Amino acid sequence: MSETATPSPRERPLTGPQSVDRTVTLQDLVGSIEQRVERYLDLRGDKVEQRDHLRHVANRTRWLYYTELQRSKPGASVLISSHEDALLDACVLGHDMGKWIPRDELKALIPDDLSETSPVFQKLRLTPNQIDLFALGVQRRFELETDGYTPEYDSAHHLVSAYILATDPALGIGQIDAADQERLINMIVGHQFGSYFKESLLHISLTDNAVTTGMLVDAARPDRVAGDLLASAFHDADISDLLFVGSLESRPNREDIFHTGGLVKILMINFANLITGAPGAPATLNDCLRSCQLTVTNVCEEFLTATAVQHGARWRKQARRFLSLFREKAVFEKLDAALTPTGESLPPAERLNTVRLLTHMQARAFLQGDDEEEEED
Repeated sequence: MSETATPSPRERPLTGPQSVDRTVTLQDLVGSIEQRVERYLDLRGDKVEQRDHLRHVANRTRWLYYTELQRSKPGASVLISSHEDALLDACVLGHDMGKWIPRDELKALIPDDLSETSPVFQKLRLTPNQIDLFALGVQRRFELETDGYTPEYDSAHHLVSAYILATDPALGIGQIDAADQERLINMIVGHQFGSYFKESLLHISLTDNAVTTGMLVDAARPDRVAGDLLASAFHDADISDLLFVGSLESRPNREDIFHTGGLVKILMINFANLITGAPGAPATLNDCLRSCQLTVTNVCEEFLTATAVQHGARWRKQARRFLSLFREKAVFEKLDAALTPTGESLPPAERLNTVRLLTHMQARAFLQGDDEEEEED
């Protein structure tokens, strides 16, 4: 299925010099975050998948928000203001910076004595449990011999994203209006998909008492976006991407460009963690598929907007059909051979490239088949 078409309502300029200034400074922040994100992603092997994620989440947020505005005012002409459009871009670009920031840069932002960060945590309005999760996640990442993945840090990445925005003066969040600062932080802290991270932390807690019940409870706090329709649309756009295989960008007389969706992204994260032997990683291809299937099952339970709830069952059905392809013998055996090391296996980086190629081939064929089915309908 190609990417959902996003309505393009006319932008309504905000009125008054003060409003214009607010929008301009917000747009300046978007530019700063975009430059930073590009630098972070250029260092990553999965930069294409991460950029596709940003593309899809931005488009889906606009579609969900616009549809919700129409739903709230039946028959009325609704518009997305340039100010909210810029706020949306700042949130989409900034929400995963905590995943991508190189470890040395993160160390430079965090004092050795974490108590010195209390004013920042107070500004971010983090709960004591979230502060503990932040501290544990950062500690576990810093303890690694070489920088890489830890499930504790992954579970706290959204908190780190908010922390980076609040503490890195080069980004310039302090220049935007105080109300916009609060709204942006709420969107980033409140967007996290709960089930996946709670399951991950629960698994760790069985053998590690550093993970507390409070961390499990506060790993996701969607109440931070309650009452904010734009923030709720972003929340649902981000987690609904976990149900999407991707999109095909049509090019006349040439092959379509495949843009990965969140479902392919989390498959590849699982595959990469398996190949590199990351802490808490799946041990087999079956484990990878089970993890993704559980995520697909739980996503629809966390939607906040009526539009996402309305479409959720169909999205989930499509995601399950895609994952079922990997159970087919021919596909399973090829992937398993690439994932599982043997005496003559390729180096990890080459194995990962092989797995990525096989996965993308399946995704492209699936999307092309879905388009054909829709045309027949």
